[in-house]
Amino acid sequence: MKRVSILLSEELHEQLKQEAQRRRVSFAEMVRIRLAASSPRPQFSEPHPMEEVIGIASVGGLTDNIDRDLYGI
Repeated sequence: MKRVSILLSEELHEQLKQEAQRRRVSFAEMVRIRLAASSPRPQFSEPHPMEEVIGIASVGGLTDNIDRDLYGI
């Protein structure tokens, strides 16, 4: 992590402080949560490699005869 210094309005500081107390997290964690929620998600130009295998076992075929294929039962 990187340490940063920021200036907050009194009102925003109080809002974050109260929300952190309600959630039982530190003030710094509350700031990180809010920043993460407001930052855009990265857009990938290509599909993630794992997208090709997501759900592959639910299609059937791979698990239909798993005991026979793996253990010869």
